[in-house]
Amino acid sequence: MSRKLFANFSKYRNAVGQAAKHEEAYMDLRLSTNALVDSSQLVKISPSWIAFRHAGSGGSIGILPVGTVGRVGQNVYQLSAHGLGVTDWEFSPFDANVLITGSENGEVKVWEITGDGSDSISSQLLLTITTGTGKLVETIVHHPTARGIIATASQNIVQIWDISSKEHGATLSSPSYTLTHPNAVSSVSWKADGTLLATTCKDTIIRVFDPRQQETPLQTGQGHVGNRPSRVVWLGEKDLLFTQGTNKMREKEIAVWNVNDLSKPLELKRMDTSPGTIVPLYDEDTSMLFFFTRGESTIRWLEIAESSPYMTDGTPFAAPGPVSGAGLVPKRILNVMQTEIVRILTVNSNGLWPIHVSVPRKSYLDFHADLYPETKSSTPGLEAAQWIQGENNPVPRVSLDPGMSGKAAWQRNAVNAPVTTTTPAVPKPLAASSTPASSISQSSLSKPSSVTPATPTSAGNKEPAISTSQDVLSEKLASTTVSAAVMSAGEKPSVSIPKEATPPSSSHPPRAPSTSAAASRFSSQRTSKFRFLTFNPYHVSQHFESISGLSISTSPECSLIELNSEFIALPLQGPGGRVGILKTTEPGRVDKVPSVVCASDLLSFKFDPFNPKLLVTASDEAKIKGWIIPEGGLDKENDVSKPDWVLHSSTMDKISLILFHPRARNVLLSASMDRNNPTLRLWDLKAQKEVSSMKGHKDMIFSCAFNHLGTKIVSVCRDKMIRVWDALTGNILQEGPGHQSLRSCRVLWLGESDLVASVGFGRGSQREILLYDTKDLSSGPIDKKLMDNSPGVLVPHYDADTSVLSICARGDRVMKNFEILLGTKDDVGAGKSLFVDVASLEQGSLQQDVAYLPKRHCNVREVELAKMYRLTQSTVEVIGVSVPRNKKEFFQDELFPDTIDVETPTMEAEEFFAGGSAVQEMQPKKISLCPSDMEPLSHHLAMTPGTPQGGGNSLDKFLQGKQQVADDEKKRMAMERMFETAKQSKADRDTVVPETGVVADDEWDD
Repeated sequence: MSRKLFANFSKYRNAVGQAAKHEEAYMDLRLSTNALVDSSQLVKISPSWIAFRHAGSGGSIGILPVGTVGRVGQNVYQLSAHGLGVTDWEFSPFDANVLITGSENGEVKVWEITGDGSDSISSQLLLTITTGTGKLVETIVHHPTARGIIATASQNIVQIWDISSKEHGATLSSPSYTLTHPNAVSSVSWKADGTLLATTCKDTIIRVFDPRQQETPLQTGQGHVGNRPSRVVWLGEKDLLFTQGTNKMREKEIAVWNVNDLSKPLELKRMDTSPGTIVPLYDEDTSMLFFFTRGESTIRWLEIAESSPYMTDGTPFAAPGPVSGAGLVPKRILNVMQTEIVRILTVNSNGLWPIHVSVPRKSYLDFHADLYPETKSSTPGLEAAQWIQGENNPVPRVSLDPGMSGKAAWQRNAVNAPVTTTTPAVPKPLAASSTPASSISQSSLSKPSSVTPATPTSAGNKEPAISTSQDVLSEKLASTTVSAAVMSAGEKPSVSIPKEATPPSSSHPPRAPSTSAAASRFSSQRTSKFRFLTFNPYHVSQHFESISGLSISTSPECSLIELNSEFIALPLQGPGGRVGILKTTEPGRVDKVPSVVCASDLLSFKFDPFNPKLLVTASDEAKIKGWIIPEGGLDKENDVSKPDWVLHSSTMDKISLILFHPRARNVLLSASMDRNNPTLRLWDLKAQKEVSSMKGHKDMIFSCAFNHLGTKIVSVCRDKMIRVWDALTGNILQEGPGHQSLRSCRVLWLGESDLVASVGFGRGSQREILLYDTKDLSSGPIDKKLMDNSPGVLVPHYDADTSVLSICARGDRVMKNFEILLGTKDDVGAGKSLFVDVASLEQGSLQQDVAYLPKRHCNVREVELAKMYRLTQSTVEVIGVSVPRNKKEFFQDELFPDTIDVETPTMEAEEFFAGGSAVQEMQPKKISLCPSDMEPLSHHLAMTPGTPQGGGNSLDKFLQGKQQVADDEKKRMAMERMFETAKQSKADRDTVVPETGVVADDEWDD
């Protein structure tokens, strides 16, 4: 019988690896691809930092925040760790900021890395360890369960050190345990429970130690007999070892061993005879072991089982280039909502390149719990002193489910249990010994596909800040009906707690009971006349299909679709920064997309709102180029590579965005890095010159927006600040705190109000919308809307006529919509949100971006509020957004007020830059959308006051529905009468006529 029938089929067998996009990699790094020891991975990652071997000098380590992606060469902090070369380094699994380094002279140092960005990263030497060998440190391995215990290998000895509770700057030379070998040690690996230790040695013997019991090995066995150093990896908590080495024929081998019997391997595979060293990486949660050969671009993987076959090969995948080293990214910053089970950060000559390993699933809307067993938390199982005294305790585990992050075990187990409804009672004060707040403040465990940095702290656990907001917890606690009985410390609740619940704690004061829970719930609920928004895709013949070569790998700050009434612009793949141009009047199958070629990577592109034929692009060569599109569009056979004009400044560098002025013709705004001096510039396109500049940002500018008059500019920056500028003077009018994440965010001004909305990421990669009053940014946002945990960059659109804010995200299927109540929290009422939920759009395909036509192009006869162009992987779908109305024969002027004519300028560039009262007093032109042959509904109602409005309030809709039901009932009764009549007629026809054939006289009609 075939052995394949008994293969260990697994849910991970279809796992695929895919290299990250260019903008998610770490580029322009001065890193070294030469490992001083065979066991070196060349890169190590904690939840906060990335450490790699810097090429500046042999003793330097490069430090980067995990979320600083892109061209980050200037953002690297260089840690001069040792005078000689650094051979190996390791982060503490329980303190994201503690880094241990080893050097060629046998010296080991312990460092603390602090800071929240490249400009403020600092390091402090905590401890120096002298191994006494004077030779290079082969490997450093932190204990898997005990904080402050590390093992080092140098020459023929393995030393175990207690590095906890030492004074800063102290020197340690006495190890807690020493394990002596006959030859040089090549690798060391702990068992996952921290009780045993395995080593390989130049004498080709595999050894297993219990260092706390004896200095001699418990088990020994003959390993790989080749001359090259071998490596050992303990396979989690299993009694299995994985080794790699060579045989006498110089063939590379991998093997799995039973630690209780090292006389022969359980399974052995021979590979090839290439000279490169195999580097293994083991993921304990999935039992997947990844390995690669230095200098090759293929990464292979095995799934490890505790029965035969012990090693099951998976489908290998390719890295972007030859791999010199690699490390596994911590589990708690994976993108679990995209079924990413492992992320490998590879080292090559171009930089550090992530590879996402995921399991394909039909749907990515829910958390796939079967792929994610609970993973180890950052809380140690025990301290160093406890382990040395002989204690053993596992590391607490936490769920990777974003909705269950950090919850206690009794809460996780109660998610699917029925909720016991109890009569509300007045809560009693909780005892001071209740469950501490720390027991319910845990990390948000789902992170984006591009690794997001958290802000390290300076004391305590140096892991990124991961505690949940007390306000959010209080709201969740208040929304759950539980018994108000007082629970003593450690007592489990007597009722089942739903997913959002938090355990009772003295940190949450009880709320006063409401006189009527139902009345309170409905009185606080706000509804919107747009809550019944409908999304109507146009006929497929109006879509643009089969578009090949679309590029979705542009920077997060760059839009993926721009359009006006005549043309659609899309970024295309290929060299030179290509922008494809389609005519809006020619939908259907797109055979070839004509394009303009920018000569370097595309960074941003915009259409002139007042000249639909002018496209402006910004490229990586720090130039802004203008392209005049011919009346009939571009030639499909020949791309255009020569622009009509070019703008450039000698100090301008790395343009992040361009934006047209909303009211003045030929005024363009640009944002650029300018060699770490971020600058906003205003250009006069008619005069082809820079007119003014604004400096004051401290990092990359993510997004900007004008107010409706164009006199003020709001900007959001990577320094986590939001600012408002005077567009004419360049002065900062206001500034305040923005999103607490280094990931890209976007901002827009909400119509003619003083409010701005910023969409981005908060702590823990939770997407959020922040509302600000531009008259007081320093006080922070006036309202916040928390969304979900997902890596997709949010793209906002605001309709000033309806006050509806639409939010979509790259790679999502859903578009969220909110009506914004313009005003302050005081205007709305205490405790009330300025966000009112309205209908959402959910499509079957993944969207990449959306764009909208100006209001005058909407079909107001069908009550179309917006005309949206939705970009997917290969299509542009046209979708109408409307509100149901009964009286469509009338113009719905309630929904279509006079709107600003965004296609007609109010003034010219020279008038705007001249300033004065003309700019301050200008008023944008407004137009009516009412067709000449339609009567406004308000006029019709005024002329016929007895006619109720067709769709305004709920009472009208109820009455209309009631009338409809009555009409249907009448029709039903009429049909029944018809059937009865038909039956009676049939019965009459079936009556037998007397045989006499004579009809009585009284039966004849008169």
